[in-house]
Amino acid sequence: MINPHDMLSLISLIKAPLEELENLEELSDRGKKLLAVATENTNNLLALITPKYPRTRTRTSDKNVLLLAEDNNDMREYLTEKLSKEYQVISVTDGAQLLDMAIELNPDIIISDILMPVLRGDEVCRILKSSIETSHIPFILLSALREKENVILGLEAGANDYITKPFEFGILDSRIHNILQNRKQLRKMALSTKPNLEEMEYVNQLDKKFLNNAIQIIEKELGNPGFSINEFCQKLAMSRTSVYNKMKTLTDQAPNDFIRIIRLNKSKELLKSKIYTITEVSDRVGFSDPKYFSTSFKKQFGISPSKLL
Repeated sequence: MINPHDMLSLISLIKAPLEELENLEELSDRGKKLLAVATENTNNLLALITPKYPRTRTRTSDKNVLLLAEDNNDMREYLTEKLSKEYQVISVTDGAQLLDMAIELNPDIIISDILMPVLRGDEVCRILKSSIETSHIPFILLSALREKENVILGLEAGANDYITKPFEFGILDSRIHNILQNRKQLRKMALSTKPNLEEMEYVNQLDKKFLNNAIQIIEKELGNPGFSINEFCQKLAMSRTSVYNKMKTLTDQAPNDFIRIIRLNKSKELLKSKIYTITEVSDRVGFSDPKYFSTSFKKQFGISPSKLL
């Protein structure tokens, strides 16, 4: 009988082509409905077989959450002590726990040894990076396997970085800072008035596809003031929790706020054209109340929309 961890790997292989199909515009309406059902069933199966462990720690502070997987007690305690000065560190001792906690917590970054019990660290990385729900989580692999071939295999699994043991803590610390700083820059670019996703260097292409798909969906619904989060998630074929986690990581905004920002960015563009009145622009970007639109616009950009006319 196939074990749950092998099943997780198989599901990740099924999910990848489903996610590719979501972006094909030539799918018929029936094809899109069947795809949504298949995606939902796959997600339900993933949730069903994901191993569960007792929760000893969860997010408890405003610090970035760092999920650490290391089976060597001394190394785990050393890294936990050093990293806890800046991050909320949650540590696990095998790969199955790592996979479970990564899905449960949506950490800001993962650091894992490769040769972990139960499930290898690079295999966990491959599973997470091949799923649209978790592909955005930065992943650093640690390993005593120093050969070039092993480094390449680790990076091909989707790791953001690969650090060979032994290493100086300062090197690991710098790599973490660089990854998180790069994410901040991508967030700013994603919220700009005209984000150019082609120029945004995401490590995982699933993240770029998700953001591009999300923006396209919102733009198609710009004039619909009743466009809801449930509809948004349904069109993305993802659960509310998955959409929230991914949107929050990629843009630092909740889905509702991201939709509002896209609407307001478009309104700024329309106002600058000097073709439409404030009421017309408000209506075109899905605000049923022009007064509320003006208040939201000023809060977002620091100026009244009338200043652009």
